[in-house]
Amino acid sequence: MSDDPQASPRGWFKLALGPLLFLAVEMFFRPQLPPELMVDGASPLLVRHALAATLWIAVWWFTEALPIPATSLLPLVLLPALGLGDALSVSRHYGHELVFLFLGGLLLAVAMERTGLHQRIAMRIIRLFGNGRRALVLGFMVATAVMSMWISNTATTVMLLPVALAVLSSVDGDDGSGVNRPFPVALLLGIAYAANIGGLGTPIGSPPNLIFQSVYEDRTGLEVSFVEWMGYGVPLVVVLLPATWWYLVRGFAKGGNSKVELPKFTKLTGEQITVMVVFGCAALLWITRGDFGGLQGWGSRLREHGVTLQDSTVAVAAALLLFIAPAKSGGRILDWSVAPRLPWGILLLLGAGFAISGAFDMSGLTVWIGLQIEGFGRLDWNDTALLLALLTAVVALSIVVTEFASNTASANILLPVLFGVSTVLGPERFPPDLLMIASALACTTGFAMPAGTPPNAIVFGTERISIGRFVRVGLVIDLFGLVLIVAMMMIRHALR
Repeated sequence: MSDDPQASPRGWFKLALGPLLFLAVEMFFRPQLPPELMVDGASPLLVRHALAATLWIAVWWFTEALPIPATSLLPLVLLPALGLGDALSVSRHYGHELVFLFLGGLLLAVAMERTGLHQRIAMRIIRLFGNGRRALVLGFMVATAVMSMWISNTATTVMLLPVALAVLSSVDGDDGSGVNRPFPVALLLGIAYAANIGGLGTPIGSPPNLIFQSVYEDRTGLEVSFVEWMGYGVPLVVVLLPATWWYLVRGFAKGGNSKVELPKFTKLTGEQITVMVVFGCAALLWITRGDFGGLQGWGSRLREHGVTLQDSTVAVAAALLLFIAPAKSGGRILDWSVAPRLPWGILLLLGAGFAISGAFDMSGLTVWIGLQIEGFGRLDWNDTALLLALLTAVVALSIVVTEFASNTASANILLPVLFGVSTVLGPERFPPDLLMIASALACTTGFAMPAGTPPNAIVFGTERISIGRFVRVGLVIDLFGLVLIVAMMMIRHALR
C-alpha cells in the first residue's frame, strides 16, 4: 500500500475537486456584464472562463492536491486554452521583474548565510538588549524582524533558529525534550512571529507585498515605491512587534529574567565585509530609487535620459557582484552550487499569480465581482463607517484564508478581486490602494496555524510547542494584527 497521501482516497478527492468546480462553473454559470463595461476584449464568456480557471487553481493551491509549484504551472495550460491570453503573454508573467527582485533577494540571503554574516548581525542586535530572558526574547525578535525586512522571512527563520536552539541548550535544565515550557515557547514563537511581522516592512520582505505592487501598477499605471511601501509597513512593524513581545513574555514567573549565556563569534571576515557592503549598497539604492516627497530619486533622473532601471535590476546586479567577488577559500562568495537551496517553487507561485491577475483584468472578472457587492456602497451609513466595515472584513478574510493557504496564493486570489470591488463601489470612497495594501499586509499575518506561514511551520517542527498552545497564542496575535492594520489604514485615509 502506498504511503503517498496524494494517492489516498482523500488525495484523489482533492485532485478531482478542482476540475469538478471548473466544469460546474463552465456548465451552469452565466455572468451578466453591462455592455459599457465590456472594454478591451472583456466579455461574459471570458468572465466565466477566468472564474472557472481561478477556482481550479485556487482549490489545488489551498488543498495542496499537487505540490504548490506544480499547480503554479497550470495557468500556462489553462489560460491560453481558454482564450485568456496567448501562450507568449501568459508565460511572460513568470519572468516578471518582481520575480527577479525576489530571486536577487534570495541570493543575497544565501550569501549572508554562507559567510555567517546573518549570525553576526543577529547577535549584534541581540546583545544591545541584554541577556535576561525577557530582553533576550525581545532581542531575537528585533533581530529577526530587521533581517526579515530585507530577506525572505523563511530564510531568516532558518538562519536564526539554530542560534536560538543553541541559546536554549545553555539554559539550566533545558535538554530539548520539554513541551510548552515558557521560555522556549516565547523565544521560538517570537522568532516565527517576528519573521512574519518584519516581512511587512519592505516590498521584498514578503511575496504578497510584491504581488500588490504588480497588480496595482498594472491596473492604475501608478508605482508604489520602496519608500512609500515602507511608510505603511514600518509603522506596523514598530507597533505590532513590541505588542507581540509583551504578550509572549507577560506570564514569565518571577525570577524568569535570569541571565542566559550567548554564543561568541570570531572577528569579522573579509567575505562578511564584502557581503555587508554589497547588501548595504543594494538597500540604499532600493530606498532612494523612487521619488519621495519633494526629493527626486535616481530612477527618475535616469528616466530623463532614456534609461529605466527597477529594484530588480539592483537586486540582480548585487547578486552578480557576489558571484564575482573572491572568497578566501579560493572560490567565489556565491557559486551555482547554491541553486538547489533556492525556493524555485515560490518564484513559480509568484509568476502564476501575476498570470491569474492578468486574466482577471482582460476578462472583466474583477469588474463583475465588484458588481456583485455593489449594494454595500448603498448602505445608509456614512463613508467613514462603510470604509471601516469594509477594511475590517477585508483584513479578517485575508487572515483567515492565509491561515489555511500559502500567503502568496492568498494574495494572488484576493488582490485582483479587491481592485474590482473598489472600482465598482467608487475609488474615491474606497481607494483601491488602501483595500489592497490592507489585504497584502494581512496575508502575511497568519499566526494561529502552524501551516499558516513557513516560519510558523519551521518553528512548530522543533516539537517544543503543542498545537493547542500555538493556536491559542496565534489567535491573539491575529487579533492584534487585525486591529492595527485597520487602524493604520483608517489613519492614512484620514491624513490624505
